Amino acid sequence: MSEVIENPTLEEFVKNKTYIGTIEKTVFGGKGIITIEGFTVLIKNGIEGQKVEYLVTKKKKKYAEGRVEKVLEHSALEIPETERRNPLPGCPYQNIAYEHQLQLKHEQLSEIFRKYDGVRIPKCKSSPDIFGYRNKMEFSIGYEKMTRQIIDGKKIWHDEGVAVGFHPTGSWSEVVSIDDVFLASEAVNILRRAIERFLQKTDCLQKTPWNPFISKGFWRGLIFRESKCTGDIIINCIVSSHQEISFWKSFISHIIECSLLVGSQVIGILETVHEGKSDGIQNPKITPLYGASRMRETLGNLQFEISPFAFFQTNTKGAEVLYDTVKEKIGETAGKNVLDLFCGAGTIGMYCASDANMIVGIELVEEAVQQAKQNAKINDITNAEFIAGKVEMVLPDVLDQDDFETVIIDPPRVGMHPKALQYVAELPIKKLVYVSCNPTTLERDVQMLKEYGWNLKEVQGVDMFPHTPHIEVVAVIEKW
Repeated sequence: MSEVIENPTLEEFVKNKTYIGTIEKTVFGGKGIITIEGFTVLIKNGIEGQKVEYLVTKKKKKYAEGRVEKVLEHSALEIPETERRNPLPGCPYQNIAYEHQLQLKHEQLSEIFRKYDGVRIPKCKSSPDIFGYRNKMEFSIGYEKMTRQIIDGKKIWHDEGVAVGFHPTGSWSEVVSIDDVFLASEAVNILRRAIERFLQKTDCLQKTPWNPFISKGFWRGLIFRESKCTGDIIINCIVSSHQEISFWKSFISHIIECSLLVGSQVIGILETVHEGKSDGIQNPKITPLYGASRMRETLGNLQFEISPFAFFQTNTKGAEVLYDTVKEKIGETAGKNVLDLFCGAGTIGMYCASDANMIVGIELVEEAVQQAKQNAKINDITNAEFIAGKVEMVLPDVLDQDDFETVIIDPPRVGMHPKALQYVAELPIKKLVYVSCNPTTLERDVQMLKEYGWNLKEVQGVDMFPHTPHIEVVAVIEKW
């Protein structure tokens, strides 16, 4: 076995070899940086200050990528080992003290927007809850270990340990059961464990979990949606084929007999048939098995109905912090016309501008638009109109019919379509409020807006996702 080189020269540095180095800083996306003679190595989940043994997985002309094999020395940012919880996929910051997580995210935003003179970047706003904050949890159902052998030319699978949990980092086939899912509430943790034990005890009701290698099997996953206001929980069983209610009876009984904490209750159980090979659910076929199929959540003084696959901010209390920030930045809306682009289920527009003369929301997803209309009815909001379609296609007609004094933009991670951005850039207004879950695409769009005379004035981070590298940003962009 060859010796692991510490702090290699660039000449010694090659793909598929292991080295030792110290993470110099953590950049947006949860990657640590090690530099070798000016050459950048991006280390997945590397934390600033850690001394690590890392494997080089990719090497390009201008940079390389690697993954941590072993942490040799911990960072000063990390909490003591006695305070750590079970490792959770997607949470590379979970061992960093929360105040340091906020500091890291602020530094990352400052780095992304460093070339904008005079831009204000306040400290990131914290999440009211840092554990158990998610109102939606998605679990895979599968095996903890999957092996195969070839016998007489046939592939024979030997699967061990039915689990309800997550795919471990770097794997899309096996599933790891995690007892303490610290992003979920205690009620969801109790239910996850109870369902896992039931499936193990009953041999999954004689239906096998999904095998992605051969695209066969029945049980695929569970989606929990939970109202943080009422404690109501709906469990959605993702399966590959429809089963009659008789099949589900013992499963339903087991769930509703679970002892939950006071204030938490299962109000609905659903079956969703997902026939595709990938995990992404397209055209789901939903059958109610027990109770309700929709729930209500409260944001501020408003109530919102959530359908099984509707988009809703996953951190309810964090969403109130985010929307209060947007409301503060857009200012007075009474008597004004408000344009809400990429409006989803209408939550931002209705939360921030219920006193406006008119709210017009545009959203691509038809189901979300129907949900927005329903939410307006629930809250007796009569000044809101929601239109389904691509923003770049619908916006010209909307702008021909009305003038808007206030514009809120909340696009998907990929940012805005250039044509839609051009229409917005040419509006005869002085201020835009842009909400982004991806500051790198926000920065790209700000660059384009700059060509039309717009200037970035403020970037406010709101931490909606503690322990993860993600952050929401509220940007104020003004025209001089």
